[in-house]
Amino acid sequence: MKRFAVWFSLLLALTACGYRAPMSETVVTEDPENYPEIRPEYRPLAALITSDTKLPPVGGNAVELLPEGQQKLDGILRDFAAAQSSIYIDHYRICSDSSGTIVMNLLKEKAAQGVDVRIIVDKPANTEEDRAILLGLNEAGIKADLFHFPSWPLDYLWPPKAMHRDHRKIITVDGIIGYTGGRNIQDEYFFEWRDADVRIEGPAVEQLNCVYQENQQRVNPDLPPLRPAIADTVVRGNKIVQIVPDSPDDTKLPIRNLFEWAIGNAKSYFYFYNPYTPPPSSTIDLLKEASARGVDVRWIVPANNDVTPAKWMGESLYGEFLRAGIRVYEWQGNVLHAKQFISDDYLTAVGSANMDNLSFFLNYEALALVYDEDVAQEARELYLQELDTRCHELTLEEVKEWNIFKKLWVWFAKTVLGSIT
Repeated sequence: MKRFAVWFSLLLALTACGYRAPMSETVVTEDPENYPEIRPEYRPLAALITSDTKLPPVGGNAVELLPEGQQKLDGILRDFAAAQSSIYIDHYRICSDSSGTIVMNLLKEKAAQGVDVRIIVDKPANTEEDRAILLGLNEAGIKADLFHFPSWPLDYLWPPKAMHRDHRKIITVDGIIGYTGGRNIQDEYFFEWRDADVRIEGPAVEQLNCVYQENQQRVNPDLPPLRPAIADTVVRGNKIVQIVPDSPDDTKLPIRNLFEWAIGNAKSYFYFYNPYTPPPSSTIDLLKEASARGVDVRWIVPANNDVTPAKWMGESLYGEFLRAGIRVYEWQGNVLHAKQFISDDYLTAVGSANMDNLSFFLNYEALALVYDEDVAQEARELYLQELDTRCHELTLEEVKEWNIFKKLWVWFAKTVLGSIT
């Protein structure tokens, strides 16, 4: 019975991947000219996202891209060890493996020193054993909570509601250092998979704390407010960052709006890493339209996906994209889990959101949008380098030569699982 429940839940989750929420039009209430530090052609985007989220772009930040897992692990351990006031973690999963144990032991030390340590994790994303270990941290003075898990009937009878998961990966330290991206606190993310995170130091971390506070209100509203930043001024650099959260509780769909604005307004290139698809048909149409008007559109997708049906759903887009002139590259070797896009040497987005319906409509997500030439050029150079060294470019001829069994699975993903509407 338990095995049946697991497989049935997986089927419902995949069904939810094809779920289409009503798309409400955002009413832009912000004046684009409120953001003079941003390039004029991108000010409408800043106004759009601010209207959706009430979180405007802020300058004065230092930004470090973290494409390697060891970079993130080393960074959070260093920043945790130096924490003076607060450490807040809102993560999809924290595993009690070697790296997770090192992190949790350090957090217990900091809590014993009087640092306000709080953790939120998504309940069904963590094993029963790991949940017990995490909740046991409360005995060490850490405030650990499990994100709301829908009641049993909803898990099996109404997947859109059951799939409202906390997929965010947010860490803040002392209100002045923050991380977001795609990595969970788990060995395979740090040492085996290719993922993407960003470390931010500066005023934008206050926005990450605002997003953290949202979920704290959902899981444990009786806790006191988060501690403020330890510094009177938190200016650390010259990068402009806008934090973009999303949740199924609102209808404005800021992450979908961000992706579609960036694709629809790209002039030179739009490059993205994305392991899980499909996006809604409106996003697919915009990608094809961008290619048709001469934009260089490229997608890196894992050849070895950790979720096999997700690979089928990605493959169901290959022929359509290739015929539209979109270049598709399969990442070779270890799993690619990065959720990132770069556009026109100015926009870089890194976060937890996949370009799919779960992220756009159903999950709680967050990403960092950076408006900066240097950051975008750094990300673009790495993207192009990885195309040459880690990827295989697919051709339409290869797709046409798939055997009948592969074509059957792709048809199943596209038709039965509702990959494309």
